[in-house]
Amino acid sequence: MKNNKVKRTILMLLVAVILFSATMVIPALQDSKWKVYLQGGATGLTMAGIVSIITLLIDYLKDSKK
Repeated sequence: MKNNKVKRTILMLLVAVILFSATMVIPALQDSKWKVYLQGGATGLTMAGIVSIITLLIDYLKDSKK
């Protein structure tokens, strides 16, 4: 089960990096509302990834105490 959480976290962070990088690389997105939407999505995925990492750390610390 934890293996799936780790994969999900890595995938969320990878997609966030790709989305944010795409907003800087694709010239058609400059001065576009789509750039704001993609950056917002990347920010949301990054926050979700950070929360997921914190949750994984808490679970790991609880398991190591037992």
